[in-house]
Amino acid sequence: MVFPAGHGAVDWGGGALWLLVPAIAVSMGLSPFQVGILFAARQIGAGITQLPAGFIGDNLKRRGIFLLATFWWVSAAQLIASGSGNYWAVVGFLTLASAGAAAWHPVAMGAMIQWMPDRKAFVLGMHMMGGTVAEIATPLLVGILLTFLSWRQVLQINTIPTIILGLVFIRLAPMVIAPPREFGVGLNIRGLAKSVVQPGALAILLAIILHSMSIIAFMSMAPLYFLEIKGFSSGLTGLGVSLFLIGGAVATPFVGHISDKVGRKTMAIGGLTGGGICAWLITFVSNDITIFPLLIITGILMLAVRSVIIAMALEKIGHRDSTVLGLISSVGEGFAALGAVLAGIMAGMDLKFALILAAVLSLLAGFTMLPLNRSGRY
Repeated sequence: MVFPAGHGAVDWGGGALWLLVPAIAVSMGLSPFQVGILFAARQIGAGITQLPAGFIGDNLKRRGIFLLATFWWVSAAQLIASGSGNYWAVVGFLTLASAGAAAWHPVAMGAMIQWMPDRKAFVLGMHMMGGTVAEIATPLLVGILLTFLSWRQVLQINTIPTIILGLVFIRLAPMVIAPPREFGVGLNIRGLAKSVVQPGALAILLAIILHSMSIIAFMSMAPLYFLEIKGFSSGLTGLGVSLFLIGGAVATPFVGHISDKVGRKTMAIGGLTGGGICAWLITFVSNDITIFPLLIITGILMLAVRSVIIAMALEKIGHRDSTVLGLISSVGEGFAALGAVLAGIMAGMDLKFALILAAVLSLLAGFTMLPLNRSGRY
């Protein structure tokens, strides 16, 4: 449980931003497009970091020390951002914090898969659950704290869990298992590229890109939609975001376990298309109470399926686990920035359009995987 807990700690401050950014927007007078740029910059920072982090995870014997450093990387950047008065300074340091959190993922997931190589989707689901639990708790906490405190103070408070786990991990870092010896040192770029350019692998990567864009588009603009269109309080908005994440957190390990046993394609397509339909339905709901159970269902479908798709990519591409996870995450996170920008543009016309964009992207991700057979080939 150390790695899921660590995932939750490095993602804690990032999870707070789903509610903090609307407060930052009000405080600084930001437009929806500027909000989209902020989220896009964070995704680009995360995307750039994860491939080299994956390479480090497959080649650094004492990779626990690298994981330890990510806690302090994230904490320092968030604390500096909380004291910044300039929009671009806030964007820059929050992007730096996002890069630090992203560096944790491929290294930790690669180590977990090394322990349980035959249960990839379950292991990935357990790791993701740690981050999702943090993202569930933080909107609820932030929604309450923003009633009494400024966004700067709330961001500082939300750095505390990261610092605490950083202190705990000082003892645990030397215990992290080293990469397998058969990996050797270095990166076989030609072999990796040959595996990636297969039609089946490209289709799965495209689905990951569209899915990442969908999630970021939804998560970046749904809070604004609830606040400005539905008239929710910050507390109710936090509840809605948390329910969306709860659905994904609860379902992710079970969905991963089932896909390890019965196959991945049907579950992946069902989650992507079903999640897109539910996200679209949110824009039609007139009864505010109905939104909350619909958010849970949307979260179950949109979020729980991610571990399944990543497991498909790992099995299709093969190669070194941390490196491939870094590649997958870099591609997904990098293109997710485009989802945030497009969502900001659509929200500038009507916030409802941003949610519809997220729905369409999720549906397209599902359709992309239809030609694949059960082995991941076209």
